[in-house]
Amino acid sequence: MSGLPVARLFGIEIRLALSWVFVIAIVTVTIGGQLRAIQPEAPELLAWVIGGMASLGFLVATVAHELAHALVARRVGMDVPVISVHFIGGPAVVDVRAPTPRGEAAVALAGPLVSLAIGGGAVLIAFAVAAFGLNSVVAELIADVAFLVGSLCLVLAAVSIIPAYPLDGGRLVRAIAWARTGSDRRGAKAAGTVGRGIGWILIGSGLAVILVGEAGNGVMIALIGWFLGASSRSVDRWLLLDALVSGVRVDEAMEPELDTIGPQLTLDTFGSQVLDGTLGPVLPVVRGDVLLGMIGSGQLRSVPQRDWPSTRTADVMIDAAELPSLRPDETLADGLERLRTSQLEGLPVLDGTKIRGMLTRRSIAVTLRARADLRGVSL
Repeated sequence: MSGLPVARLFGIEIRLALSWVFVIAIVTVTIGGQLRAIQPEAPELLAWVIGGMASLGFLVATVAHELAHALVARRVGMDVPVISVHFIGGPAVVDVRAPTPRGEAAVALAGPLVSLAIGGGAVLIAFAVAAFGLNSVVAELIADVAFLVGSLCLVLAAVSIIPAYPLDGGRLVRAIAWARTGSDRRGAKAAGTVGRGIGWILIGSGLAVILVGEAGNGVMIALIGWFLGASSRSVDRWLLLDALVSGVRVDEAMEPELDTIGPQLTLDTFGSQVLDGTLGPVLPVVRGDVLLGMIGSGQLRSVPQRDWPSTRTADVMIDAAELPSLRPDETLADGLERLRTSQLEGLPVLDGTKIRGMLTRRSIAVTLRARADLRGVSL
């Protein structure tokens, strides 16, 4: 999962998208400049302080938005070890779904409701400070920051509920259609159709705004519409992939021919062959028939190559006790979900304690391409 790890709350790792560096800078400069224009008598430093505090407050509120999704998802039975926070929260992923339509709706609504609560509360604080006539510098600073953070959170709540992927509203549409039809696939298809319609509406609105002379705003609206429409079309691809994995077992998609290594080997003896694909993307670490762990490109890249000759496999491998595993008779759909949540290159397939193979992203891609060719469809 992309992003920089910044914290762990409630057992969930929180990652921030690197775009937040630019978002914070843009919000700070924009708000600071507007405050200077509205109140030219205010100290310049104070304007920038308010802008910086507002942007950081919005970041914290956005983390709360996405964390609410994750906590509700965990409550309805989904495994959410990591969240990645983007500018508009964590975009809904079409292939990540709750066990039931009710759970899907709850997950979708959790973030917008939290943003609405934070935004409404912050705006009320700002008005309360103004109503009680608190005219100190500190009180005005609190009121200004609260109003700005509250306004941004209310905008986030409104935008995120637009019924189009990758926004939360697209997930809500899927939940409603799923409940009405009894099929999560039909729910996803309905969400994609609605999202494409919203995209075309926004594109048309943007063109209309351009024609009345607001070229900048019109282009922005049209670009948002194009993005939402393109994202919603990803639903069609997911439906195709979902159909291709249907009925496939893990042992039909795994890599059965395995190269294994011992825990005492140094990284220089095999590392370059893993990175160039000669030995496969991941290697089981074994002692006899016992699986001790796994090592892949991610673990290798965490060690500078100059240190490979002095670093043993056991020093950097993922220990078997911390490694999710699969059974040969499990469905590929379940295997895909476990591989996705693990954020690893592959997972061991065990028959009891004996390793039978590795389910890797590469082996899954090969299987899906073969099935697509048999059906005469293009991936």
